[in-house]
Amino acid sequence: MIYVVPIHHNQMETAMKKITRMATLGVFLLAGVSGTALANGTSAPEPEPMRYMPPPPPPAPAPAPVVDTCEPGAYISGSIGIGIPEKSNFDGYKYEMETGLALNGAIGYDFGDTRLEAAVGYQKHDFKNYDDDLSLLTVMANAYYDIDTGSDITPYLMAGAGWAHVDSSWDESDDVFAWQVGAGLGFKVADCTTLDLGYRYLRPNKFDLGEGDNTKWAVHNIMLGLRYNF
Repeated sequence: MIYVVPIHHNQMETAMKKITRMATLGVFLLAGVSGTALANGTSAPEPEPMRYMPPPPPPAPAPAPVVDTCEPGAYISGSIGIGIPEKSNFDGYKYEMETGLALNGAIGYDFGDTRLEAAVGYQKHDFKNYDDDLSLLTVMANAYYDIDTGSDITPYLMAGAGWAHVDSSWDESDDVFAWQVGAGLGFKVADCTTLDLGYRYLRPNKFDLGEGDNTKWAVHNIMLGLRYNF
């Protein structure tokens, strides 16, 4: 059997007041705890505002490759250097000679890997311990083989043959056959322009400078010049 206990109106009002006081006290307690946490710096940090990052600049365009507009064809060249003579042999008597200035000029045609040219050269050398000298004027036909390295530096080999006029300070001269061989490097310094550094071994045949002398002589030439292709 269930008994229903009647609740008086005053009792219900009292109970509601107690509940209201307890809820209010709980709100104040929560507010006090939150304030204490904020005062102690234990609250979570606020997120930093997002900074604006500009987009990266576009990459700079690559420099345009240098286009070689120079085609194989005719060219001219000029060079200057030093001639280092070997001892001259006058019928078994050897005489030392001084290093002298050497000059050379040429016109030719470039076929790509090979070149042909006509060249004129001149050099003069003094005898050591004597007041005499020898000069050498040459007209040569030269052939070159250029070795392609895929760069602006081109090694080459050369050989030539022609005529040599040997003249002496004692008014004797002779005209003989002469030949030369050599090698060098070509450095491209501008469009159609090449700096040439080369070595030449130049040898005239035996020549006679009076009284039946059979003179042997050769020169080592180190030359620096420029070549321009049209």
